Amino acid sequence: MKKAFLWLMCGTLIVSACTSNAASGAYVGGEFGHIIGSAIGGIAGGWRGHHTGSLIGTIGGAVAGAAIGSAIDKSQERKMERYEDRRHHDDSGFDPQGRGDDRIMIEPAEAPLVVRNAVITETHNDGVLVRGEECTVVFEIMNTSDNPVFNVQPFVEDATGNKHVKISDNLWIENIGPRQGVRYTATILADKRLKDGEIVVRLGVVQGGREVASQTREFRVPTAKKSR
Repeated sequence: MKKAFLWLMCGTLIVSACTSNAASGAYVGGEFGHIIGSAIGGIAGGWRGHHTGSLIGTIGGAVAGAAIGSAIDKSQERKMERYEDRRHHDDSGFDPQGRGDDRIMIEPAEAPLVVRNAVITETHNDGVLVRGEECTVVFEIMNTSDNPVFNVQPFVEDATGNKHVKISDNLWIENIGPRQGVRYTATILADKRLKDGEIVVRLGVVQGGREVASQTREFRVPTAKKSR
């Protein structure tokens, strides 16, 4: 009878605890209380003391264990509430329980090199490149970052591949200091067999062996056998 009453009390405590940690605490606490209470009761009162001690120890242990487990549950609930509150106000994706991906992705920065003030002029200044005429291409390359940029190569080329147009060799610049720039000049020379048509002058900059595509510019230049 006493044993049935004992487990009825423990069952009541476990059910009333309702959460996993509280239930586990009640069960474990009851088991330890049963053992300790039984031993103490047996020493103090013999056979009757043994049963009485085990009953009291089980109930007391279950109560204590349930209280501890319940406290753990409440602590976890508060953490979850704080997390949910942050999630509704913070888009960082941080999860205090480590269930998500806490990595921060940083978008790649734009190229620090900027091409500006590109100008093409020819000797006759009439907008047409003719046989034997020389054309000058001038543009600036600016380093917009706070750090030096190394291995810089301006380029000027004819995208049409006209064999009767010669362009000076591209140069190599060791580095451009932070917030500084260089002015680059290239020469285009038309030979005596140039025909009527058009060339496409591409200019820009290569950094570290890769073209900074966003800074490439194109200019269409009419060509002719002679000035019109």
